[in-house]
Amino acid sequence: PNRLNFAGHSKKYPNLPLALDGFSLRHHQEPIDRPQGMDFWQWIQCLEGRGTLFLGDTSYTVTPGCGMLIPPGCGHISQSCGGSWYVYFLCCGGALITEITRQLGLAAAGAYQLSRPERILQYEEEIAAIYRQNDMGCHLELSKLLYQLLTDLSQDIRLSQAGQSAPQNKKLHQVICYIQEHYSENIGLPEIAASAGLSREYLCQIFKKHTGSTLLEHLTETRLSEAKVLLLAHPEKTIGEVARLCGFDSPSYFCYVFKKNEHMTPRQFAQGR
Repeated sequence: PNRLNFAGHSKKYPNLPLALDGFSLRHHQEPIDRPQGMDFWQWIQCLEGRGTLFLGDTSYTVTPGCGMLIPPGCGHISQSCGGSWYVYFLCCGGALITEITRQLGLAAAGAYQLSRPERILQYEEEIAAIYRQNDMGCHLELSKLLYQLLTDLSQDIRLSQAGQSAPQNKKLHQVICYIQEHYSENIGLPEIAASAGLSREYLCQIFKKHTGSTLLEHLTETRLSEAKVLLLAHPEKTIGEVARLCGFDSPSYFCYVFKKNEHMTPRQFAQGR
């Protein structure tokens, strides 16, 4: 997978109408729970696999040829429907981002189907190439290219049919939020089911049906996602400390699960190998 690149141009060049803040050409999308959203505008296009986007009580299935449009400050949850989920990630800001996206009809959060997904991916590859040249004035070239991308994107998308706002979706949203808040604790199926007021059997059934993952797979994925953040942000922490903070019973089990899923040990991951 390609690493995330954070340009931060909206802060470096506050007068730019559009500014690149970050991108990744092939990002392994992990479980995301951002109740307050992010500070920038995001376009996340599915490359491989499939996932689910939750916006409040509405859910969308995101497959290749489809992308997620998430404006600043928009709370959202996303996760894989089982297996690896790879996306192209683009985020941008700028002095006129709100006005431009509004005029282009790109202000409503949701999952959108593309008629020419390869064209948008081509724009993102051009953006990456210009950014990596690191030339003086590249932020100006990127601003122009971002406007072209947004213009083409506005002409190419149609809102995918949203899943119905059913009671099951509310319960799934509640469960995912509970896991995100309590992953570091000693929780399992009984605690998760009790948080939603459902039987374990019924909850497991609807969770698998709507997400493609089991509850325990999602819990493990969430714990691993948080572990990776800790390993990179706090290299001084021991493997035992990271395991405990992320809800794993023992360092040895944590290492086993981490290597099984990431194909490297936690220490190798922290060292960038």
